[in-house]
Amino acid sequence: MMKKNRMMRLASVLLVAVILTTCAISGTFAKYVASGNGSDSARVAKFGVTVTGTGETFAKTYEKHDGSFTVAANTVVSTEDVVAPGTSGSMAAFTLTGTPEVAVKVTFAGTLELGDKWVDSASAYYCPIEVTVGSTVFKGTTYASAAEFETAVNDKIATYSKDYAANTDLSTIGVDAPAISWKWAFTGNDDVKDTYLGDQAAAGNAATISLDVTATVTQID
Repeated sequence: MMKKNRMMRLASVLLVAVILTTCAISGTFAKYVASGNGSDSARVAKFGVTVTGTGETFAKTYEKHDGSFTVAANTVVSTEDVVAPGTSGSMAAFTLTGTPEVAVKVTFAGTLELGDKWVDSASAYYCPIEVTVGSTVFKGTTYASAAEFETAVNDKIATYSKDYAANTDLSTIGVDAPAISWKWAFTGNDDVKDTYLGDQAAAGNAATISLDVTATVTQID
């Protein structure tokens, strides 16, 4: 009888163990599961901008304007770039290419430099050069100093800076660049002072002029 009772208790324990094991397995393999994923990729935005310009603003020779002069085709001839009464020139327009995928600012910075030798026989400032930026004419004789003349021209060139939207074809914005030219009028200035400048050049004390213009393309944040 006792043996039978032990067998019944053992069977009961095994039954409970089976039930517990079944519950554990059921809990392991039958549960709610959810998952998600986010993915993206990108490349560097295109820039690919090229800016080119030339510095052929001044020359060694200048063609004649007086048809009565028959000796040669040029009335000004030198081994260096020079300016003289009756001469003129222009700065070739900048060429920009590229279609950047970013917004950009195109800035123009001018540096007109005259030095301190544009003076008359009394050592007073005198510069008969005229510089035209766009449609604005700057006459050197209307300023009190070379520094004032330089500043006026440089400030005007800077006003041509402009913003452009992303994907703008920069080869189409040439009309926005400043057209720059210069001249030394043959008449209308002070002949005595003009002659003094020429004599000083012959004596190795020549006044000089230089014009540098830089175009820069910069991304806008």
